[in-house]
Amino acid sequence: MDNATNNQIRMIRTTIKAMDLNPNPWDGFVKMESYVGQVKGIVLDIDAKFDLLMEIDGGPKKRKELVRNLLIQSTLKISGSGYAYADDEDETLLMEKMDITKSDITALVDSEQANKAEMVLNVVTPLVVSLGDYKVTLADLTELHDYIVEYRDFLTAPKNSTDAGSGLRDEILILVKKALRILKKMDRLMEHLKEDHSEFVKVYFKARMIIDLGHRYRKPISFITGKTIKVGTGETLIDVKLTILGDEKHGVLSSNVGMYSLGAYQEGDLILVAEKVGFGRKEFPLVIVKGENQDLNIDLEAVAPNPPDPNE
Repeated sequence: MDNATNNQIRMIRTTIKAMDLNPNPWDGFVKMESYVGQVKGIVLDIDAKFDLLMEIDGGPKKRKELVRNLLIQSTLKISGSGYAYADDEDETLLMEKMDITKSDITALVDSEQANKAEMVLNVVTPLVVSLGDYKVTLADLTELHDYIVEYRDFLTAPKNSTDAGSGLRDEILILVKKALRILKKMDRLMEHLKEDHSEFVKVYFKARMIIDLGHRYRKPISFITGKTIKVGTGETLIDVKLTILGDEKHGVLSSNVGMYSLGAYQEGDLILVAEKVGFGRKEFPLVIVKGENQDLNIDLEAVAPNPPDPNE
């Protein structure tokens, strides 16, 4: 749900809670009692639909992320063995194909991750007998094949769950609008209670205020994590400034062991910028998908200091 709708739902809940916590000055006020009951019923319906929405959004997404991680792990194990075998056999072309790191895979979009895993599977399958000493068996290849198939199922057939989620969101919006219409009528009827129950009326209208908490409590939709190192030596670099281009306020510095964790707040093609005094500025293109974290090691190259000005 968008921030505006979430804020409205929060206000509806707060209003009902405020009325429950205060004596009922509307006793005998038939229409007011009816309206309060209707809004409470709507809140229960909204809660039930949110529970269904969590099942739709949460279950498959969590499984997809798990399968994605297993696919990457399996691909790296098998390609690592393939790389060692190719080096031993002086198979340069095979070495190039098997020279894959975790950051190589995680930098790819979903479909390309599956394609990379399939490439490894296809190349290695004819060599499985030779790879026995490198801890790769036919069972390992079958496992990778199964991960590829399951992962692609998430990519090629998400429409049913997406449609169901969209339908529930539409139903929640309808319920919210219905509750707001009832609350508007309750606002008008509060005129009857102002004289004898002024304190209650103040509590009611205070609860009716919509407070926008969307930006204040905004959370990252995914994280990019990794290590910052110096090109050539692999030396750990600390205090490297890492930001998303256009969202500099959420930047971070790498820690005293060279590790960083940077939150991303929007999906799509973004640029990660790495900067450190004495080193060249470097940009890394990223594809951000909500709920999918990425590993990315940052390597910076030292720059020579400017020579002194002979005129000074």
